[in-house]
Amino acid sequence: MGKTKLSAIILVIISTLFISIAQIFYKLASQNLVFSTELIFNYSLWIGLFLYAIAALLLILALQRGELSTLYPMIALGYFLVVILSHFVFGETINTFKWAGIVLIIIGVGVLGAKS
Repeated sequence: MGKTKLSAIILVIISTLFISIAQIFYKLASQNLVFSTELIFNYSLWIGLFLYAIAALLLILALQRGELSTLYPMIALGYFLVVILSHFVFGETINTFKWAGIVLIIIGVGVLGAKS
């Protein structure tokens, strides 16, 4: 396949955003998760699953327009997004090691996507 289209990159970024937000809903769901019939009414869990399904569809659309080896590493940006969202939603601390990891992830994604 040829060069990856900008629309594919945008779709992967949106997909990654949905996956990251889904992680927040999974964390919320885990706070009152009961493995019984009450599971049906755990709306945070259902929202997380829904976001994951939408993210999967967006990723499939992106892969139609670009190279897997270019697009898939971009999903690693989700680690960055989850750290930031966790800080604002749950008050989790972002220490120096987390920042260093985020920088390395961003550099890695940039290197893998270079000239694609």
